[in-house]
Amino acid sequence: MEEKKTELSKKQLIIGSAVLAVIICLAVCLIVFLKRPEEPAMEAVSTQNGTVSQASIVDIMCEPSGIVAMEDGSLLITDAYDKVILQLKDGVSSIYAGGETVEDVYGQPVGGYNDSVSEESFFRSLWAIAPFLEGYAVSDPENDVVRYVDANLVQTLNGSTSEDLDMTDMGWVAFHHPTGLASDEEGNLYISDTLEGAVRRVTPEGDVTTFASELTEPMGLCWKEGVLYIAETGANRIVKVEEGQKTVVAGSGVEGMEDGPAGRASFSVPQGLTVDEQGAIYVSDTGNSAIRKIQNDEVSTLLARNVDDIESFTPVSPRGLLADGKRLYVCDTFAQKVFVISMD
Repeated sequence: MEEKKTELSKKQLIIGSAVLAVIICLAVCLIVFLKRPEEPAMEAVSTQNGTVSQASIVDIMCEPSGIVAMEDGSLLITDAYDKVILQLKDGVSSIYAGGETVEDVYGQPVGGYNDSVSEESFFRSLWAIAPFLEGYAVSDPENDVVRYVDANLVQTLNGSTSEDLDMTDMGWVAFHHPTGLASDEEGNLYISDTLEGAVRRVTPEGDVTTFASELTEPMGLCWKEGVLYIAETGANRIVKVEEGQKTVVAGSGVEGMEDGPAGRASFSVPQGLTVDEQGAIYVSDTGNSAIRKIQNDEVSTLLARNVDDIESFTPVSPRGLLADGKRLYVCDTFAQKVFVISMD
C-alpha cells in the first residue's frame, strides 16, 4: 500500500512538473509575442534605387496597415491586429488611441465600436490614416465608418449631402467598406468608398460629395499638388483625377507583374500608393508582394519577393506607404513589419 502511495506521489510530481513547464513555456511565448525580438538592424538589401533594412522600425509585434507623419516627426500607424493606433516616437511605440477588447479563440482582439476618450474607444478594423481638421481621420471598414481621432477623443465622422447617396438611420452619409484616405491643402478629406466604387470628398464643414465614380474597388489614395492618385484595386491599375478628369496613370487592367511602358505594365491587387517630391509614384503591389515605381510613364519594380529563396527578405503583403524625403516607409501586414527603403 505504501509503495502505491509512493508511485502515485511520483506520478503527481511528474505531472505537476510537466504542467509547470507548459505554463513557463506559454509565458515565454507570450513575452516573445508582445515584444519584438532584436533584429539585425545593420543588415540591408539592395534595391533598384537604394537599400532596405530587414528590421522593422516598430518595437512591438503588430499588423501595420496605414501610416502618417506627425508634425513633431513621430509616426502614427494603424495596427490591424490589436485594433489600435500606435504612435512611434524615437523608436518607442505607445498606444495613441484604442482600448483593449475581448479576444477570440485564437487570442486576437475582436475589436468593437465605441466613441469615447482615446483609451476607451474601440475599432473593429483599422485601415488608413490621414490628417483632417485638428486631428486625423481613420478608416474602420468593418464598421463601415470613418473615425475622427485627436489627442483626447475618438468620434465617428458624420457628413451630410445633397446627392442621392445611402444614408444611415441617423441621417448621415453611409459608407460601404471605406479604406483609403487622403487630405488636400484646403482641408478636404478623400475617402475610398470601396464597395460603392467611388471616392467621396468631405469638406471641413462636413459636406459630402462624390469626387470620382465608376471605379472598381478603389483603395489606396494620395493627394499631391492638385491631383488625387487612386489605387483602383479591383481593376489592377493606378488612376488619377485632375481638374475633374479621370485618367489612367499605369496598368493595362490585366493582372500580372510586367514592367515597362505605363500603359502596358501590369499589377495585381494594388492596395496602397504614395508620391514623392519629385513626382515618382510608389505602389504597394500587394498581390505580387512587391513595391513598384512609376516615373516618366515607365513602371519598374523597386522590391519584390524572390520565390526561389524563402529565406530572403521581401515584402509579403505591403499596404500603407509614406514617402518622407529620401525614405519610403512600407507597412507589411503579413510580415508584421514597417520597413524603410532608403533611396539613393
